[in-house]
Amino acid sequence: MSSLVRFLRQGWREWPELVIMGGIVLAVCPPAIYSSYKLHYRTWHYRTEYTVVRDDDPYAQELRESYKDFVPYTVPRR
Repeated sequence: MSSLVRFLRQGWREWPELVIMGGIVLAVCPPAIYSSYKLHYRTWHYRTEYTVVRDDDPYAQELRESYKDFVPYTVPRR
């Protein structure tokens, strides 16, 4: 254990900003990985962000035509 402490102290003496950035990364990574895991398993009807297509966009008419027969699944009750 003392060699690990010695290694960390030497790193703090030589590159303190890298030690701080590494600590921040280690603090932020687990919640970020967990939230991306939860978002991955969220189904389509729980979405809160949608793509907005303006009416003057030339692609809007194609989207209307391609999705006119689309019938989504019923949203399950919680």
